[in-house]
Amino acid sequence: MPIHMGIVCGACGAVHFVATSAAIELSSAIDGMYRLTCQPPCSSTRQFRKDEMRPYRVSEDVFNSGYATQGEYEDLDNYWTGAA
Repeated sequence: MPIHMGIVCGACGAVHFVATSAAIELSSAIDGMYRLTCQPPCSSTRQFRKDEMRPYRVSEDVFNSGYATQGEYEDLDNYWTGAA
């Protein structure tokens, strides 16, 4: 499965992919910040910088949907640091 950069919602655990998620937009309030508005029923919001995104392994179908729910992705952050 391919690896894509995403940001996790702290409320529900869904991962949104910056390249395909309609829930991510560049913030107009603060330069260099993005805004994530999670998918219903969560609807949590958060601001983040691009350096907060992490690598996730997902299927192409899940990536193309824009986000992955828990169990549909593999978090690879620890893989890169050798702590896997």
